[in-house]
Amino acid sequence: MISVITLMPLLLSGCKREPPVLTDRQVDQVFDAQQRVLDQQEILSQGRDDLESDRRLWSERERSDPIVAKSIEATGILLACCLPLVLILLLLTKSKRDEVAEARADPVLVEMLATDSKRLPQDSPRSDQANLPDC
Repeated sequence: MISVITLMPLLLSGCKREPPVLTDRQVDQVFDAQQRVLDQQEILSQGRDDLESDRRLWSERERSDPIVAKSIEATGILLACCLPLVLILLLLTKSKRDEVAEARADPVLVEMLATDSKRLPQDSPRSDQANLPDC
């Protein structure tokens, strides 16, 4: 009973809803405010999209930069490993050139020793017999 007496005045007094009375100017201000909110949301959405594209770009760089660094490192190691082989090849080609030069010089030396040449002495200044004591 007490609850019925308490609820009855509340139900009768709060049930009416009157429509708000707005002037045309106030309605235009509400629409302008809504339009500004929509513009700001669009700007925020564009900024979020730009931020997401930058994040994707940096993510792609982070994935590709280690690949480039690894390829440069592998090239450097390959060059360092091939350097001793290059040095050996250089030494071998130098020795082959020396052998060719010696092969060209051999006939000249043989000819000089075989013929009477003014460059070589005919007799040695001291012979072995001259140094032997007489017995």
